[in-house]
Amino acid sequence: MTDTNELRRQRDELTAELTALQRQREQAFRVNSDALALQRAGVTQKTDAEMTQFSDNEVAGDTAMTDLRRRIEAIDVELETAAKRPGFLRRLRK
Repeated sequence: MTDTNELRRQRDELTAELTALQRQREQAFRVNSDALALQRAGVTQKTDAEMTQFSDNEVAGDTAMTDLRRRIEAIDVELETAAKRPGFLRRLRK
């Protein structure tokens, strides 16, 4: 497997992982938002600990998502650099 193919494979894996984390964050955001709205309306009473946990769940993956985005960006730079090397297009056509 060529270096570029390996980079593309790694990028695809990181993108899939990032997508999964984004979905988890969106779900946590909805749960937290709903809990806040219900609490404001007086419909339900959650404990401070529960509300803190909802909030923490919402931001739990932020650092990981930032790291994944940086790693994907680094791979994109490597792929762009590789594309500028002599003979790159020839190797792609094989």
